[in-house]
Amino acid sequence: MTASSANLERFNALAASWDDSPLRAGIARGVASAIAAAAPLRTDMRALEYGCGTGLVSVLLADRLGHVVAADVAAQMLAVLEQKRRAAGLDHIETRCLDLTVDPLPAEGFDLIFSSMTLHHIDDVPRLLGRLCDLLLPGGWLALADRDREDGGFHGPDVPGVYHLGFERARLVDTLTGLGLAAVTARTAHTVEKPGPAGEPRRYPVFLISGQRPL
Repeated sequence: MTASSANLERFNALAASWDDSPLRAGIARGVASAIAAAAPLRTDMRALEYGCGTGLVSVLLADRLGHVVAADVAAQMLAVLEQKRRAAGLDHIETRCLDLTVDPLPAEGFDLIFSSMTLHHIDDVPRLLGRLCDLLLPGGWLALADRDREDGGFHGPDVPGVYHLGFERARLVDTLTGLGLAAVTARTAHTVEKPGPAGEPRRYPVFLISGQRPL
């Protein structure tokens, strides 16, 4: 089994209990608030969340957006989101199984593209960033959240499909600027507090990097 297939199997197995984690809920709230502060959200916006999982962030932002394509590779995660959106009457959230590392780009463009804690599961991050930028409409915003560079204590050694132990903010800012985005900025969206490998208290900052495609 490859790292990516083991990772997919893990996410599908965890889907039913994914929303039970206060840690994940806290990250989602922090990221959603940071996105709302970074980008001028409007109810006529068409948005894409890539790597949506069970849609924790999409559901928090849905009332401020016109249509949300919530995309993930894990079918069971999307099934949980389908149940939630139907129960909440969020008809403008559309779930879609999509792997932008291999699938063709969607035909439509987006006014906002966001992701939370997805990049570290992507092997070729620069390629994915280029594809996401290609999907932005003129004037559209990209907002990406993940962890600062760390020593591996966040996940531990046994979690499959972790290609990056966080990221250096400055490098991602430079990459997105090089891809043509303007006003690229980085901010701390949330800080995760959890025990480290030896049980000691550790703090793991989660950043949000955002930028706009010029008109």
